[in-house]
Amino acid sequence: LFLEDRLINRTLRGEDVRSKSELIIANILYHHGIDYEYEGVLEFDGQIRRPDFVIEDEDSGETYHWEHLGMLNNKKYKKAWEKKKEWYQKNGITEKGGKNGTLIISVDNPKGGISSQEIEETLKKYSLIN
Repeated sequence: LFLEDRLINRTLRGEDVRSKSELIIANILYHHGIDYEYEGVLEFDGQIRRPDFVIEDEDSGETYHWEHLGMLNNKKYKKAWEKKKEWYQKNGITEKGGKNGTLIISVDNPKGGISSQEIEETLKKYSLIN
């Protein structure tokens, strides 16, 4: 796996993830029986990105690429995210749903915390749960 030494948080599903926020998202997905791939490889034109979570919704046929943004108050991180978001859009992955999938974005709050309720609301917004 990508930068394995930073995978320090163990999920209910028994896999290791980087951040506590990713841990919470993974556990909520698992709780709702939503299958996902953690940091799966996404490649276009020889460029590789690794979304935090990839969800293949068999009912709708839609692929969701989920990015959780944990450090938007860090200028370097924010700039890197803006470039990554442009890459997604250029390759047909948008928040409204593009030809190559839908981009789900969640963020930590300004104090660095995460709301499990907001994650569940995000899942409802994309009809992944009722």
